[in-house]
Amino acid sequence: MATVELEVDRVLQLILPHIKRHISAPPSIFEKGSHQRPFKLAVTGLQGSGKSTWSTGIVNAINKTGLKAKTLSLDDLYLPHDGLVAVRESNPGNKLVRTRGQPGTHDLELAKWFFEQFDQPTKEEKLFPVFDKSKFGGEGDRLPKSEWHHSEPGEVVDVLVFEGWCVGFQAVSESALRTAWEEARTAAAASTDDPDIKLPIRTIANHELEHLAFINERLGEYNNMFMGPRHWDYLVHLDTDDLRNVYAWRLEQEAWLWKLKGTGMTDEAVIEFIKGYMPAYELYLGTLRQGFFQALGGSKTNCQLSMKLDSARKITEIREF
Repeated sequence: MATVELEVDRVLQLILPHIKRHISAPPSIFEKGSHQRPFKLAVTGLQGSGKSTWSTGIVNAINKTGLKAKTLSLDDLYLPHDGLVAVRESNPGNKLVRTRGQPGTHDLELAKWFFEQFDQPTKEEKLFPVFDKSKFGGEGDRLPKSEWHHSEPGEVVDVLVFEGWCVGFQAVSESALRTAWEEARTAAAASTDDPDIKLPIRTIANHELEHLAFINERLGEYNNMFMGPRHWDYLVHLDTDDLRNVYAWRLEQEAWLWKLKGTGMTDEAVIEFIKGYMPAYELYLGTLRQGFFQALGGSKTNCQLSMKLDSARKITEIREF
């Protein structure tokens, strides 16, 4: 834990100047309120990379500076259980939405409502939705509003940290999606010996184009509403040189869950679970690595921090761009 805290402090030194510049800007450009809107910090990372730990660490470190930070996970914006069931049943052939996780399994109206709380900087209480993944045998359900987290009355949130596995991903065009899928199908048909058969990192050929298009279209909706670069001030990205580390990280997490609670997924189930996320990494990770804010034409520079992790989740490289 001490090592994580030291790394968080190291990273925060790069982010704090951006936060302080934002907070010191005059709030007169807003229609209401006497306070600047929160600095909006996104944290994205591969499955099992530690993004939740990092988000919590960043919030705690910011709070120690005298500023007030709060965090929310994309996971807390999932549809309620009946909504998840409806998505699954209305897309019976799409393996990508059999369980929660992918774009299309979150509540856009809830996301819109949540972020609008911070659009106008006031001292009114802010509510933070909570999704309980243990409900319905692990399928999960949203908790009632009476059990949500909240800010204190009169408290001003200086920094809003939002973390999620696909935060920072940006939808591709229909033609780009089709090209990637056709090339993957051609390569798969020509291959006679796939070294990645057990822990695959190239998987879009295993899905129908229309199923990938469904996810891509929903991601585009997320980008427009709350997840695109224009909605964020800074992004922290937890990355790795070898995507196979995702399998090892997630297997390690599940082993810890078994030890803690005596229940969890089998190794085979974990591998199948991770396979469902690989198409998105294959389609969107390259653009994120080139720069989340690139689409804004240079209006935001040095606002992305990318950290490469080795198999033990130790930082091997930090780059701000």
